[in-house]
Amino acid sequence: MEIKELSKKAGIESIFFFIVTMLGLAIFIIIVAYTIPQITDGLKETELNDSSAVRSIFAESDKTIDKLDPVFLIIFSGLIISIFIISFMIDSHPIFIPVYILLLVFAIIIGAITSNVYEEFTANADLATVAASQLYMVTIMNNWIMILSGVGIISMIIIFAKPFQGRRVWNQNILSP
Repeated sequence: MEIKELSKKAGIESIFFFIVTMLGLAIFIIIVAYTIPQITDGLKETELNDSSAVRSIFAESDKTIDKLDPVFLIIFSGLIISIFIISFMIDSHPIFIPVYILLLVFAIIIGAITSNVYEEFTANADLATVAASQLYMVTIMNNWIMILSGVGIISMIIIFAKPFQGRRVWNQNILSP
């Protein structure tokens, strides 16, 4: 049985994935936190939904909204940890540091754009109150550029500051027949 080596093709790509995922999750949470009360308030007014079981379901759906903000924080933390783990798994040569820095600057520019998208999305009067109730999300998205810069720089340090691990064989046996 042959054991396949893990694919270690990542690095700066994981930061772009992080940017897109967190923006999508933030917008999704705001939409869900806005629509659930709208739907349940409409359903509470009908006579068909006047049983104790239905009232308990509506109460639980209201509690679900309070759990969305910690879910955002858990996914945010998990993605940062996974970026650092992936960065440690990558073998890279220090000659690629300028390329990484240029791509990191591009990622920060994309992060600034996503930050503006989030701000424009939450500028809506209806969504602003819902977004303001998500404390972790508001804090993270307000400091989005600094977080991306920090994660990118730490990832770069992890990728390029590792000691030689003996996997680079491109320089060995040059003179041997």
